Amino acid sequence: MHKSPDNYFMYLFIALQPFIRGFGYCMPVVVVEGSNMRGPYKGTFLSGSTLDGAGHILLLAHGIVDSENDSSWTWLFQQFKCAFGERDNIRVVSDRHESIIKAVSMVYPCIPHFACIWHLLNNVCTNYRKSKDKLISEFFAMAKAYKLDDFNKLMCKVGNIDNGVKVYLENVGFEKWSRVHAPINKERMMSFNIAECINSYLVEARELLILDFLE
Repeated sequence: MHKSPDNYFMYLFIALQPFIRGFGYCMPVVVVEGSNMRGPYKGTFLSGSTLDGAGHILLLAHGIVDSENDSSWTWLFQQFKCAFGERDNIRVVSDRHESIIKAVSMVYPCIPHFACIWHLLNNVCTNYRKSKDKLISEFFAMAKAYKLDDFNKLMCKVGNIDNGVKVYLENVGFEKWSRVHAPINKERMMSFNIAECINSYLVEARELLILDFLE
């Protein structure tokens, strides 16, 4: 737990020992997400999850902070690194929140950081509403493509539908979300919406007091 100089609650981090040990038998991928608390304390619930060998979700660590900002995300990643240590081939998957991007680059400067394709698609649909119905299938096909030629053909189609979307995806960086451009194997994490599964399960719980929520 981290408190302010005035002894007020600011951050809380929880990682149970069974999950710390279990991570060694799971895919070396950590999917992080933040979602708003809706109870008397208007903070933010942060989580880090992965998939085990059978494809089941394992919540590795979680915490509550004041809001999603540079300080809170950096603190959480520092605590995660302290609890779980270093691991070969580890990578992080998240949305495009600037504070997450900064925190990962500071705490884990040498590991790949990928964009969650579900969040990326949501950004595309939000910013390019007129084209979204035509883009969804093309986007997923691009993200999952194994061959560069297939990816390029699909990207040309996207450019013909809406060149603004093509430019947006180029600026994100193909290596952040495309299987064929990824520097390492992203496995099925890229197409499994882990974070949203957890958040949907906790919708009612996030309206509780913090202690009740944690229980």
